Amino acid sequence: MNASVYKSEEKKELFRAAYNGFLNAMPFVRRTVDTPYGETFLLEAGEAGTPAVLLLHGSCSNSAFWFNDILALAGSYHVFAADIPGEAGNSSDVRLNLDNDDYAQWLSALLDALDLPRVSLAGNSLGGWMALKFATAFPERVEKLMLIASGGLADVRTEFLDKANQAKQTNEPLTMEESVSGGESLPKEVLDFINLILASYHPISVPLPVFSPEALRRLTMPVLYVTGGQDNLLDAEASLAAVRDNMPQAEIHLPPDAGHMITTPYVWMVPFLANH
Repeated sequence: MNASVYKSEEKKELFRAAYNGFLNAMPFVRRTVDTPYGETFLLEAGEAGTPAVLLLHGSCSNSAFWFNDILALAGSYHVFAADIPGEAGNSSDVRLNLDNDDYAQWLSALLDALDLPRVSLAGNSLGGWMALKFATAFPERVEKLMLIASGGLADVRTEFLDKANQAKQTNEPLTMEESVSGGESLPKEVLDFINLILASYHPISVPLPVFSPEALRRLTMPVLYVTGGQDNLLDAEASLAAVRDNMPQAEIHLPPDAGHMITTPYVWMVPFLANH
């Protein structure tokens, strides 16, 4: 039987109580969908019948971090934000296999359950890897693809994986590093929540598989790519080269002072969705 990603049942319950406290203050519909890969929790906003947009959060994160983006999109789109299985949210707490098609099949099953044949798909960091996993497997189901500081285009810098592995072995908590946000000051309640996540579960500590040029060239839909000029977690230059070489249609934005944490994706997503 696959193990929970949480360090203990007590830490899981403590984290989820805090998470659901945040969600209680948000004006979104909350729903849970059964899939063959376990339960998937979602936030939902906007009107049914408008174009569907699905948001996938990063590692050490969850759908609450899309709050401002959901608000910005919900006036024109039917927006869903899904907690990724095996991450710090309300979905199944068992991580799927990164080396096979589990995550692509999970997302396909989720869209089927939501009765969404096609969506515009946005992914941040790990969520970008998930979006690429799905879009390269099922390109016909992706209307538009939005990659925000996306994994899967180049290797993660080894020092971050080393820290995650060391923390897992010693059972010591990780803490949020200012460099990840490019030095941007985060509100105390957000920083405390991130550190609670890091203290509660074991984040991914293995390299994310990098997508081949052949896989990336299957992505002929409109693509938005945003990455921070101060991203010290991913090899931003190699990621950018992968996009330019294999997705020539991509609209690219490189905010020079941003780190890996892009805090306002809607600034680029709203006009991209409207204009493509």
